Amino acid sequence: MVRKKVGLLSLLVTLMFVGGILLLHSNALAEKPILIKFNYAGPKSPPSMHPLSQAIGYLGKKLEENSKGRFKVEVYWGASLYKDDPTQYAALRSNVIQMAEVSGGRLGGEIPETFLMEFPFIFSDMNHVYRFMDGPGKDLFAPLYLKKGYKLMGLWPYGFQNFVCSKGFLAEPKDFVGVKLRIRPSKIVASQMEALGASAQPIPYMETYNALQLKTVDGAECPLAVIQAVKWHETGDFITISRHSLLFAAIIVNPKFYDGLPQDLKKVFDDTFAEATKFEHEIQESVEYKMPWIMMSERPVLQFKWLTEKERAALKEKTKPVQEKFGEKIPKAFFEAIEVTRTK
Repeated sequence: MVRKKVGLLSLLVTLMFVGGILLLHSNALAEKPILIKFNYAGPKSPPSMHPLSQAIGYLGKKLEENSKGRFKVEVYWGASLYKDDPTQYAALRSNVIQMAEVSGGRLGGEIPETFLMEFPFIFSDMNHVYRFMDGPGKDLFAPLYLKKGYKLMGLWPYGFQNFVCSKGFLAEPKDFVGVKLRIRPSKIVASQMEALGASAQPIPYMETYNALQLKTVDGAECPLAVIQAVKWHETGDFITISRHSLLFAAIIVNPKFYDGLPQDLKKVFDDTFAEATKFEHEIQESVEYKMPWIMMSERPVLQFKWLTEKERAALKEKTKPVQEKFGEKIPKAFFEAIEVTRTK
């Protein structure tokens, strides 16, 4: 009888011990944070002052804070994991990475409607951009991205593009004649530069500094914060504030990853992204306003020219054929959304 009691007691202790281990293991698994790998081609912030870089850093930090550590965000700055090309898109679709930033119309082959935002002079100002991107624009684009295997969280502006050039200011159509300008690979951008009279030279982003330094090309276009971050302003003395077109980013997520989140974390994810979007908008105009003075403090020989409305109108007129040529491929609803969000 004693042996039986001892045996039962021993078994009970063993079961309690094993149960405790299983419980601890279960708790450990439950507490393991959900990893979000975010691939981003832009420079790390800090030190970069670029609004998009700042917003992505803010988003990662706030996702961890607002989820009380249930999210862990790893941002791969400077495309250190994947370039902004088909390898990145395949990695996101297969959930190797959970988030990515796609710049400009790089997904135009899959979603040609994204070329809309590359058209010259299509937006009046940055507030017009926000009204479109945060409203009907996102509503129109989201199902197109989802159809291709990406959940669109939002559209964020890099900023309006301006010209840096070693030959002089690019303010009038005659200024562009004979000038070789680096562009990102895009038929629309190439047509725009050719309409202005320039020679369009497609060069990879990471090779542009050397091309400018060696005078393989005379200039390039980009938002001021990007020009400063990648030091293109070291290669040319003349910067024309033309704000002729928009460079934008699509922030995309793996749909299965997103759909698989617990409801409470999904709400944290959505609310935090909305918070980061507001943050990005708040700093966008401020950074663009300050950037010329920052750049001149770094390189005093720099000269800036802000285009007048008359000069912008002349360039807009020269580039009209671009929208006429490529606009036929974009549904009317997108152009209507642009106009509805424009302040008359």
